[in-house]
Amino acid sequence: MFHHFHDGNKHPQSKGSISADEFAKLLDFIGIERILSPGEWLEKLDKNTLSGNDLCLTFDDALLCQIDIALPVLEHYHLTAFWFVYSGVFEGALENLEIYRLFRTKYFDSIDDFYNVFLKKVSDLRMAVDIDPVQEERDQKEKQKLYPFQSATDNRFRFFRDIVLGKEKYEQVMDLLLAEHGLHKPNLAKNLWMTDKDLLYLSNHEHNIGLHSYSHPTALAMLSGKEQGDEYQKNYAHVARATGIYPVAVAHPCNSYNNETLTILHQLSIRCGFRSNMFPAQEALGLNASNLEFAREDHANIMIMLRK
Repeated sequence: MFHHFHDGNKHPQSKGSISADEFAKLLDFIGIERILSPGEWLEKLDKNTLSGNDLCLTFDDALLCQIDIALPVLEHYHLTAFWFVYSGVFEGALENLEIYRLFRTKYFDSIDDFYNVFLKKVSDLRMAVDIDPVQEERDQKEKQKLYPFQSATDNRFRFFRDIVLGKEKYEQVMDLLLAEHGLHKPNLAKNLWMTDKDLLYLSNHEHNIGLHSYSHPTALAMLSGKEQGDEYQKNYAHVARATGIYPVAVAHPCNSYNNETLTILHQLSIRCGFRSNMFPAQEALGLNASNLEFAREDHANIMIMLRK
């Protein structure tokens, strides 16, 4: 599972991003011969012949850096991949998740500097007066288990963002910080995302374009069934329109889904789905609880092994 790439110029280095050279070394490390194309992966899935040695490559979030930096490496190795896109940004929306990420990357000396400013602003606005310390400790332990490459401060920030504040209040805090820096979202959004032309190119060259919701909610499972249905139906319609091919795969944004989500995806005839970690989806069923819940290894964990 891949997200961010950097080149030191158009796409700045950020927490967790890798360069083209690092990407190539990672592919060599895991073994080019093990990597299946999306077509091969889906064929083996349908025939129930996937083995523990089979791998596929997945890219989330429709980021332009993936086209500019990762795609040339894939083409050098004659590899293809799944690309999971959220559609709002293709239709004029300014999706805040990536804009805020770029803001904290470019305008703070370190990620911890940003966290300090963010938490102080939350405190000043008295938005965190009812924190349950037991819930926070439980959340921290769970995140550390699932995402060992993230720091304790990373996980604390995510707890405040998703649990304490929620989407509306979190965006209120971030928009205040942007305003204090004199920044405007349309300017920050330049060079962040792919275009429909990129999706068509990928699709025409045997890559697979899959679903990742419409607006990339960080806690999709907390939405109502209708809201989840709207997210995926609009996402599905856009991908089909942009590529001329009905999507058959999905990656759950932020690993957030529930049984209602899976029902919606079945109704859309989605054949293959991916989580965002390597932990069992359901303990009784093992690592891959269903064809819509395949485990994925985050590239950051592989980079830790590669850099040793």
